Amino acid sequence: MCLLRRSVLPTALAALLLAATTQIAPAQIKIGVFAPLTGDAAAMGQSAENGIEFAIKQANDAGGIRGKKLEAVYGDDAGKPEEAVNVVKRLISRDDVVITIGSISSPASLAASQVSRQSEVAQIVIAGTAQRITTQGNKWVFRSPVPDTKLVGDLVDFIHEKFPNLKKFAFLYVNDDFGRGGFEAFKAAGQKYGFEIVADERYTRGDIDFTAQLGRIKASPAQALVEWSRYAEAALVAKQFAQTGMNLVRFGSDGVASPKYIELGGSAVNGVYFTTHFSVATSADIPAAKTFVEKYQAAYGKVPDAYAAEAYDAVTLAILAIEKAGSEDRAAVRDALQQISFESVRGPFKFDEKGDPLLVTHVVKIVDGKETNARNIPVQN
Repeated sequence: MCLLRRSVLPTALAALLLAATTQIAPAQIKIGVFAPLTGDAAAMGQSAENGIEFAIKQANDAGGIRGKKLEAVYGDDAGKPEEAVNVVKRLISRDDVVITIGSISSPASLAASQVSRQSEVAQIVIAGTAQRITTQGNKWVFRSPVPDTKLVGDLVDFIHEKFPNLKKFAFLYVNDDFGRGGFEAFKAAGQKYGFEIVADERYTRGDIDFTAQLGRIKASPAQALVEWSRYAEAALVAKQFAQTGMNLVRFGSDGVASPKYIELGGSAVNGVYFTTHFSVATSADIPAAKTFVEKYQAAYGKVPDAYAAEAYDAVTLAILAIEKAGSEDRAAVRDALQQISFESVRGPFKFDEKGDPLLVTHVVKIVDGKETNARNIPVQN
């Protein structure tokens, strides 16, 4: 009997301790995040992570949701569609996240959206702009940035307003969903102003030599170059463009809206105009942006870029939806997300019927290595 009692008591004590630990452990609500944390788009992923952590800290400091703390669970997709699929499956099945945020690139976001549909877990895209992400009839995918059709349409309007004499364009783009989407949108939007694509050049992601494409552009009658690239390739294009001696007006995509573009491109990127979803230089009249910039700069020692802002808004949307749903039920969170309306750091935010935001886009010009508000420049004759 004595031996029996000695063996039972520690077991019972262990069970009591385990129960006590379980009771006092803080409940958490998990939000899955997938983005390129390594690879040639890692700077974008780091900015997105900063924006997400900043928003989650603010929410947790305010008490969390229904007494539960929020936790971001991360997965590195390296900007690759196949990795995004694997990461999202893991976040949903193993980590039991309520909702996912990601990715940065259009191909990765699009590939992951199929997992979101099959698993019936809402996904908020951080920065992927390819229009077809939200035109597949997938009610589980939403988007923080405006799609490329809106982004490009606004850029085309800007060019027509500020550069009324530009009619002949060369277009250089990465040959994936992101680049092709920008090219097709520019062709379609430019028709109303008589824009003509006189040189159509593309490259494969990861390429480092663009001299052949730039040579053909130089030989064309183009008056301006529109480039749809991400910052790493775009910086190389800018340097090689400068070496050709060409003197074309240059316009870029939201893929260069990262401090890394200016850092890598140096003086070769001066004079480039690019469209973006957020810039400190263009957000002075947005109250939420002013507060965001001040607090973010105090936390990280630098101003937020477009990817930090898009990610901050994305996780804010997720938090608002979880609050509105009244539970962590994934379907309820998805339904609540469709109804969210709030003052984002990029202006009044509301989803349309496809899951795209109704926002005004921004246009930046790089001057002496700094972003400036391009809409303030005079008309160029």
